[in-house]
Amino acid sequence: MTPDEVRAIAFGKPRFARRGYDEDQVDAFLDLIAEALAGRNILTPDDIHYVEFTIMPLGARSYDQAQVDLFLDEAEEALVRLRKPPPPPPVAGERRPEGTRKWFGRS
Repeated sequence: MTPDEVRAIAFGKPRFARRGYDEDQVDAFLDLIAEALAGRNILTPDDIHYVEFTIMPLGARSYDQAQVDLFLDEAEEALVRLRKPPPPPPVAGERRPEGTRKWFGRS
């Protein structure tokens, strides 16, 4: 997931007789997610996981809750992957612990 993908996301309106999340709050939070993915703020995966938006009254401008929640799950995972340090590269000449082997039967 890239910052541009976050900025380009478009959520639908809630189904008839359903309430949705406040559009302005969701849009502002999406800006924070995009900035975090670009490395320009310290938003954490927990911040995404535990965010709460105002649920708007029927007929008010709002986004479909299920669509927003699904996107936030994906954004949380993307931020986890981004913040997870890569494994260290193998050191030349380093021996593996006993009982381990490489793929394809090579040692």
